Amino acid sequence: MRDALVFNGASNLDFQDIRANVIRIPEVVNRIREAQKIWDTVATQSLDLANFIGSEDAVFLSNIKLKSFATAVVQVGLLDRYLKNHQLPEYVVGAINGDSPMKVAMGQMTFLDLVAESPASGNVKEPALRAVGPGELPILSGVQIVEYAVFKRNPQSGEFERLATELREAERMIVELVDQMDVNKLIMVGPGNSIFGRKILDLTARDVQVLESIDLDPMLSWFWSHLKENRLAIAN
Repeated sequence: MRDALVFNGASNLDFQDIRANVIRIPEVVNRIREAQKIWDTVATQSLDLANFIGSEDAVFLSNIKLKSFATAVVQVGLLDRYLKNHQLPEYVVGAINGDSPMKVAMGQMTFLDLVAESPASGNVKEPALRAVGPGELPILSGVQIVEYAVFKRNPQSGEFERLATELREAERMIVELVDQMDVNKLIMVGPGNSIFGRKILDLTARDVQVLESIDLDPMLSWFWSHLKENRLAIAN
């Protein structure tokens, strides 16, 4: 059985009650505190990260860069939780630019660098609005569109190497993994399944397991107990 760990998009925390639950997870709390200490040292603007994550939807959703940064910090916390009982799978899928918890997972970036180099920190030069060349991703209002990538662990070196693909959509990359690399188990680092579309849902009919890291932890069985409507909303 071949597994792939998938880091979902930044829409996972769009609902306040989900954010309120996720900041109850100890590993997430630890990463928020660590991120706050780094932020206070390197960032050009003040931020209370815990309060921002727990804020009302209108506040949280109004700042795209902070929302992306907060999601990355939360996902690194969820990764910490997952790795306590599981090994990092052979394949990983996620964003390779901007706030990338996948890079932290692969050891290609430290958590300190994730915080210090976040576009939200004010330390990164704003991308200029310019003509887009072949193979480049467009830039909208100074925010670059997320670039997804697939990596595979090299069995000799243990390092992750990027797999070549002409695809840009994460969902299609995952389907390609299933079709070409015989991956039959997908673990989503959420919370939620915002990356899901019809193509991913169709995989379940092909005996491909699609699971959430939160659901794999019996100690987190309380997480979704009162959030069924929001869970469906995220999945759709």
